[in-house]
Amino acid sequence: MSSILIEVAAFTPSSALSAAQGGAGRIELCSGYAEGGLSPSIGSVAFVREHLDIPIHVMVRPRVGDFVYHHNELQAMEKEILFYKQSGVNGVVLGILTEQGEINIEAVKRLVNAARPMSVTFHRAFDQCVDPLHALDQLIECGVNRVLTSGGKSSVLEGIEVLKQLISHAGNELTVLPGGGISAGNVHQIITQLGVKEIHLSGKTWVQSPMSHSTSTVSLCSPCEVYDFQWYECNATDIKAVKEICQ
Repeated sequence: MSSILIEVAAFTPSSALSAAQGGAGRIELCSGYAEGGLSPSIGSVAFVREHLDIPIHVMVRPRVGDFVYHHNELQAMEKEILFYKQSGVNGVVLGILTEQGEINIEAVKRLVNAARPMSVTFHRAFDQCVDPLHALDQLIECGVNRVLTSGGKSSVLEGIEVLKQLISHAGNELTVLPGGGISAGNVHQIITQLGVKEIHLSGKTWVQSPMSHSTSTVSLCSPCEVYDFQWYECNATDIKAVKEICQ
């Protein structure tokens, strides 16, 4: 399993550095864990680019909510992609659906064309598609390089039978990247059953704020006030544990 590439979702610049320290082969740089992953800040992209020499793929997601985007949002996403290309990142991660739960082929093709020659990953918006195999064919038509998916379930282990079908169906047309609940405790089983060469995880752990005083009646993270004074960072030890199993 020495050829297994570990992609780590990093929601802060510090997490990206920790992931690389733990043995990640690629970073998916995001922000907003509580929101399911949003575009990172310009400064975060620049910082990670300066400090890491492994591939960096950047999330392109302008807001929380669904993946049905207004034309103004699509224009903003395209500008974001062009900025990342100029910044020298290696790839972008995006997802756009129709109101009927299918891939928005026209919009995805437009953003794929804007991204080239960068790599393009379609994220777990895929898991909201009504027909996974049909959606996979649509992504192949769009020229997407890989699709991040848990097989339409909450975790890779739960969706493993669907993932097997997707991998078989995709062949060499694109890479099916399993992600969702992967850890040192199950990675050997997942890799053995799926035969994949890439996996995706976050290796996250809670970090408690060092702040000693706060106004307890005011929350700036509503409705997720739990994130006012704690958040997730990548744990390099967890990534290393997965890496050791994949060697």
